Amino acid sequence: TTNFTFSLTNPLTITISFPASILGLALIAGIVVAPFSLQKLGRKLTNQLSSLPTLGGWALLATAKGPTALLISRSLLGFGMGVQAAAAPVSIAEYSAPKHRGAFLATIAFSFATGMLIAHVFGTVLYWRSAGLACGSVYVLSLILVTLSPETPPYLASRGLVEECRKSFRWFRGYDPSAEKELEILLNSQKKTTGTRRGSRWQAYRQIVRKPEFYKPTIIMMFMFVLFQISGMTVVPSYTVPMMNEVSGGTIDSHVSMLMVDVVRFVTAVLSCIVVNKFNRRTVLFLGINISVVSLLITSILLYLRDYGYIADGYKWTPVIPTLIYIFGKTLGILPIPWAIAGEIFPLEYRSLGSGISGMFLSIMFFVVVKTAPFSFQQIGVSGTFCVYAVCIAICGIFLYYLLPETKGKTLYEIECHFKGIKGEIGQNEPHEGEKMLELKNVECR
Repeated sequence: TTNFTFSLTNPLTITISFPASILGLALIAGIVVAPFSLQKLGRKLTNQLSSLPTLGGWALLATAKGPTALLISRSLLGFGMGVQAAAAPVSIAEYSAPKHRGAFLATIAFSFATGMLIAHVFGTVLYWRSAGLACGSVYVLSLILVTLSPETPPYLASRGLVEECRKSFRWFRGYDPSAEKELEILLNSQKKTTGTRRGSRWQAYRQIVRKPEFYKPTIIMMFMFVLFQISGMTVVPSYTVPMMNEVSGGTIDSHVSMLMVDVVRFVTAVLSCIVVNKFNRRTVLFLGINISVVSLLITSILLYLRDYGYIADGYKWTPVIPTLIYIFGKTLGILPIPWAIAGEIFPLEYRSLGSGISGMFLSIMFFVVVKTAPFSFQQIGVSGTFCVYAVCIAICGIFLYYLLPETKGKTLYEIECHFKGIKGEIGQNEPHEGEKMLELKNVECR
C-alpha cells in the first residue's frame, strides 16, 4: 500500500508546498510591473528584460548553498515568468495574422507542456544543479530570438511611429492586399485613440474601468484563469509524483507515471496547436471542460471504490486511465484557450493594463491553489479533491458559456468593436478564417 500523507504539521509537506507556491507570489510582482513596461518600453524590450531575472534565478539555483538561495531563485524565476505571462499573449497576438493567431497562441500551451517534459527529464537523468543550468540555457536562446525580432506593429502604431509600424507589419505579413487593408485599419484606429486621451492618470483609469470594452474582457479573463488554475494546471506539475503514486495505488513507479503524464501533456499540446486553429475557440474550450469534468468524476469514483475494497488488487491501477484522459482534456482545451483569448480580447489601448490585471488574478489563484492542495489532499483525499475540482470546472464552464464570445478568424480590431458595440456590414462578426475585414467606411464610432 502507499502512504500518501499530506499533513500541514509535516515539515516535509511545508517544505514542498512553500517553494512551489512562492512562485505564485513572485508572479504577482512581475505582473504588476508588466503593464507599465509593456506600455512604456514596448513589447520587445519587455520580453528582453524579462529574461534577465529568469537567467539569474537559474544561475542562483545551480550555485545555491542553502534553502534561502533556493527561495530567492524561485522568486526571481517567478518575477520573470510574471512579466512573460502578461507579455507573451499580447506579443504573439499582435504579431499574428487572424487566421493563424489561434495556432500561434496555442504554442504557449505547447511551450508549457514541452518545458514540463524537458524539466522532468533533466531532473530524472541529471544532477539537479546541472538540470538548472540546462533549463537556464533555454532563456539564452529566447533572449537571442527576441533581440532579432522587430517590435509589434500595433505598439508602434499606438506610439505614432507610422513608418516603423508599416515596416514591421510587412516584415511579418508581407504585402498581401488583405494584410494591407488590416494595416490601414490599424493605423486609422490609432489616429482616433491617440487624439482622445485627456485628464490625469487616475481619472483615465477610472474612465477605463467603466468602459465595457475593458471590464467585460477582464471579467471573462478572471473566469478563464480561475478555470485554468482550478483544473489543476499548476497543482498537477507541482505534486505529480505523490499524486500519481496515490492514483496508481503504488503499482506504477512514480517517476514512470510522471513521465506518462508529461508525454500525454506534450502530445496533446501539439495536437491543440492544430485543433485551436481549425475549430472555434468555444468549441475547443467546452470540449476540454466536458472531458475534464467527466474524467475527474470517474477517477474520483474509482479511487473511492478502491479505498473501500470494491476493486481487486490486480486492478488497482485502473484510476490511471481516466486520470490520463483528464490530462488530455485539460491540455487540449483548458490550457491553450485562456492564453489564446488573453492575447485577443483586450483593445489595443488597454491591452497592457488588461493583461496585467488578469495575469495578477492568475498569479493569486496560482498561490492559493498550490498552497491549499496539500491541505485538501489531507482532509478529503485525492478522490475528494478531484471531485471538488470537477464541480468548480463545471461552474466556471457555465459562466463562460454565457460570457465568452467567439474570436476565431477575427482581427483584433473586430474583437475590440464587438465589446464597444460597433457594428458594420459584417453584422454579427461571424468568424470566417480572417477572410472578412471591417471596412473603414462602415465603422460607426460611438
